[in-house]
Amino acid sequence: MPNPPSPRRRWLKQTLPGAFFGLLAWRGLMQASAAADEPNHLPFMEDLHDLPRDLAAMQAQKIPMLLFVHASYCGFCHEVDSQFIQPMGGDPAYRGRLIIRRVEIDADGTILGAQGQKETNAQFARRLDVRLVPVVAFFDPEGHEVGERIKGVTVPDFYPYYLSEGIKLAEQCAKYPDPARCRPTKVTDQRSL
Repeated sequence: MPNPPSPRRRWLKQTLPGAFFGLLAWRGLMQASAAADEPNHLPFMEDLHDLPRDLAAMQAQKIPMLLFVHASYCGFCHEVDSQFIQPMGGDPAYRGRLIIRRVEIDADGTILGAQGQKETNAQFARRLDVRLVPVVAFFDPEGHEVGERIKGVTVPDFYPYYLSEGIKLAEQCAKYPDPARCRPTKVTDQRSL
């Protein structure tokens, strides 16, 4: 005659199936919560490829876009990316405040423009009058450039300050548009996505 199961074995047999399904339910809730953090499953940081989608989400949430324009051959671009842009992408303090989009000017790929036109990355950068990389620019939910661009890397020690000030202004302009305060100072620098 076989031995009766031990109390421990009975407990495991009764508890494990419930724990397994509880773990599955918890995992589902966590995934749903993560998806809710990004409305319409809009990625926080990615390559720019669909402006109408991004602008619609920016308008719904009243948040700006940080646009990082770079090139594969550019050493300063790699420095800005690794020291500033990538760390922002992993920092939860920035989520929900803005979206980060990247355009590598020498990469293959197309961008769906605000009016439904397709452009290569290089054409898009030319249209925005990007002549030197890296460039960090900020855009309000309507797609208008906000404040001054950060061009190149002049003083790396001050770069976090420039980024912080640009983000603050872009956030304020996304919530309370004021052309006198939000647009670049030179009329020729007032660009739109």
